[in-house]
Amino acid sequence: MRGAQRILAMNNNDILVSIIVPVYNAENYLPKCLDTLVNQTYSNLEIICVDDGSTDESLRILNEYAAKDSRIIVHSQKNGGASIARNYGLNIATGDYVSFIDSDDWVYLTLYQSFVDAISSADKIIDIWMFNVSAYVQDSNDIYPLRFFENTDWNNHDSDDVIHTFEECRRPFSRNLSAANKIYRKEFLDDIGLRFEEGLKYEDQCFCIKAFLNAKAVKFTEDIFYRYRNFHHTSISCEVSERAFDIFKIVDYIEDEIARLDVYESFKYAFFQYKFNVFSQHYAHCPDNLREKYYEEMRNRLLVAEVQGLDPNISCRLA
Repeated sequence: MRGAQRILAMNNNDILVSIIVPVYNAENYLPKCLDTLVNQTYSNLEIICVDDGSTDESLRILNEYAAKDSRIIVHSQKNGGASIARNYGLNIATGDYVSFIDSDDWVYLTLYQSFVDAISSADKIIDIWMFNVSAYVQDSNDIYPLRFFENTDWNNHDSDDVIHTFEECRRPFSRNLSAANKIYRKEFLDDIGLRFEEGLKYEDQCFCIKAFLNAKAVKFTEDIFYRYRNFHHTSISCEVSERAFDIFKIVDYIEDEIARLDVYESFKYAFFQYKFNVFSQHYAHCPDNLREKYYEEMRNRLLVAEVQGLDPNISCRLA
């Protein structure tokens, strides 16, 4: 019996959720993150922690937790970035669904029970379950009510019980682009061969949009289950290197997927707006020594189709 049919036949407590936690130098925050995972009200969990070459006490902390809880699997690897760590976790995960948690954040103790209850009440297999996040600003005592999305982002938004596809999203390429506020059906990801792009920044955007484009059923709740720790000094606005240019490659990969699925007409306006917004966002924070180079790349990508009289359906990227 394939996974989809098996999930429908399962009792609530039989659904196994694999939680993948990439860890890099997170000793100050890791215990809080792990405490909120091992103490979940839903216990059928596989917690895969991938230490990405930490030079602090993170690996020791992971091993201590693993010695106390058999659900924790610890893997240590040479530093390669969050994408490689997540992909390793995906490749060994045995769960029916997978969840990605960042090691400096934390979740509500009812997250996975709420998830299982939500998908079990549906009359079809859910590929993606999405929940809300609020931001905790480091070095302050405030938890901000910033939400990653609102019901009004979707056309059918009267009830959390409505199941959606990406075409029903009013803002399909905005505000839904973190991997951490979604739980994915593992077989769905495997069937479409979806993994994180390795060696690039902003890999969440590519992963999430590709998943949304391919999903047959997306269920969401506006309820907040995740606290995102916002470090001002390590935010996108502080990007000062050539890695800022990774966003162009990420957008290329997304555009390739839109072309592969032959859904350009459905998303052409929203996708152009996404490109304009994301390119402009990074340009606004580009350091002076890279600003001209970044501007020319952005300008050509946004205007070359019109300037050269190309069919707008053709990918507009520099050689």
